[in-house]
Parts: sequence; structure tokens; C-alpha cells
Amino acid sequence: MLTIDGSIGEGGGQILRIALAWSALRSEPIRVVNIRAKRPKPGLKPQHLTALLALKEITDAEMRGAKIGSKEVEFIPSDTKKGNYIFDCGTAGSITLMIQAILPVLLNTDGESRVILRGGTDVKWSPPIDYAAKIFLGALRKMGATADIQVIRRGYYPKGGGEVVLKVRDSKIKGIKLTGGNPREICGNVHYSNLPDHVPERIKHSALKELIDFRAHINIERLDGMSTGTGITLWAHGRSFVFGSSALGERGVRAEAVGKNAGSEMREYAEKGVGVDTHLADQLLIYMAMVGDSELRTSEISSHAKTAMELLQKLENVRFYTEKLDGLHSIRAEKD
Repeated sequence: MLTIDGSIGEGGGQILRIALAWSALRSEPIRVVNIRAKRPKPGLKPQHLTALLALKEITDAEMRGAKIGSKEVEFIPSDTKKGNYIFDCGTAGSITLMIQAILPVLLNTDGESRVILRGGTDVKWSPPIDYAAKIFLGALRKMGATADIQVIRRGYYPKGGGEVVLKVRDSKIKGIKLTGGNPREICGNVHYSNLPDHVPERIKHSALKELIDFRAHINIERLDGMSTGTGITLWAHGRSFVFGSSALGERGVRAEAVGKNAGSEMREYAEKGVGVDTHLADQLLIYMAMVGDSELRTSEISSHAKTAMELLQKLENVRFYTEKLDGLHSIRAEKD
């Protein structure tokens, strides 16, 4: 059984998600130790446990160490199977991080699956659900993926209560070249629940001020739910680029600052002509490792991406190459 040290690089939950997805894809038993060793509270949190239990069900796996706080797990997958699944985090744990763990496996499973995921849709330290739907899946579709996200209900911290439907059909993933370009249009969405109507208007107006040199359209989505919160996601698509930005509202942070943060980051990506934003780069690496012959160009290589590349090179016969090209950072994946 292969053992993976969860303390390498950033030492966060990303190592666990990649290791488990690889194990399921390659039908290889795996042990992950020192889980989230470099986080303030190491070990499995509810969203990590839910992802683990989801993969157990999808792959009919044997598993040991699956409990909150556990710093070591063993995962022995069997056959992956399509189906209708429901996975409930029970907290505001990130739905998008659960999607990151199960999606590579479902794309490699014959047939169509429908997965209901419950937890937090828009919470700190993880991509918001609009980012996953518009940016992450937008890039994966360029790689040949057939997947869709439908938001039934938003869930903000601390109450959660969000619900998302993920539909996935088996897909033949191919290499990708996202080397940059200039967007003709920038789109966006401001969502809010249980807040005055002027809050999202101020967020939208502030973001548009940052994007005054671009053709930008931002929608406002009003929700009524158990959670109170707001946020904004911006995105741009083109033949050789997919990138975006996002920001969440927080107590004590003015609405104008939320819009400005997302808008200024988006403007920077657009002016630099990136192929992908910094966060998308690290999320695509597992797919690039499986197929090779891919290149991304981004404004910087995050510690998340460096950790993912280090781990994937241990697991797969792949090599990642990085270099500075025309002011951007290139990441190439080639199969050995």
C-alpha cells in the first residue's frame, strides 16, 4: 500500500483530495498520514470526511480511520459505479472542495451520475460555487468533460444549509492549452440572502468601477434562505483562456471593499492577458497529470499549485515544467 505524507508542501486538505482521487482512478490502495498537518487544527474536518465517505460509496471501497480529527486514513477502492447519490456535510463545510475530490472519479465512471451535495456553497478558504460552475467547469469542458452544477440553495458560514446538484457523464479528458488572451466581455454575479437590497448594488457598482475599461455585465441574485451572506464572482472565457475572481462579504467589511477586491483582481488578470487565474491553475493540475500534453499560463504559481505538482509527480508518470514567459508563469505537463 502506497503511503502519502500529508505534511508535504502546504500540508493541507488538498493533498488528501488529490491522493484519494488518484487512488480511486487508478484502483490503487493508499494510506495518507499526517493529514492537514500544517493547519491550526490538523486532521479530518467535516468536509474532508464527507468527501472520503462519498468516494467510499462511489468506489465501494474499504476504509479505515474515517472520523473527525483523524490524521491517518487507509483507502482501498474497488469498482467505481454511476448512480444517484446524496452527501450531506452537516455543517457549512465547503461543497466545492467535495466536488474537487469526487469529480475526477465520476468523469472516469461509465454512465451518468447525479449527486446532491449539502453544506456550504460560499464559505472562506474555498472556491465559491459560482466559481466552480462558471470557471472551473468552464475550463474542464475545454478538456472534454461533461458536467454541470445546479445551485438549489445557497449556504453561508456558519449555518450552511446549501444544496447543489452535480450532474456528471463519463468523459474522455484531453490535454489543454490555456496560454492567454484578452477578454471581449466580463460577466459576473452578486448573490445575497437576508440582507438589505442596497448591499449587492454597492458591491456591483464598486466592481464595475474597477472594470470601467472593459465591457462588463454583472447580475444580482436575491435569495431567501436559512443563511445570511453575500458575495461576488466574475469570469471571462475565450478560446485560449478561462479566468475569474471572487470575494465574500464579511461582518465589518464594507460592501464597496468586497466589490473592489473582486473587480481589481479581475482587472489585473485581464490586463496581463492570463490563460488561467492563480486558483484555477492548481485545480486543473490533477487532470493535466492524467493526460499530459497541457500548458497553462498564469500570473503566479501558488503554494497550492507547487504542492499539487510535487504530489502528482510522485503518483503519476508525469513531469511538470515551469518557466517565465512574456511576464507570465507557464506550467507544462508532459507524460513520461
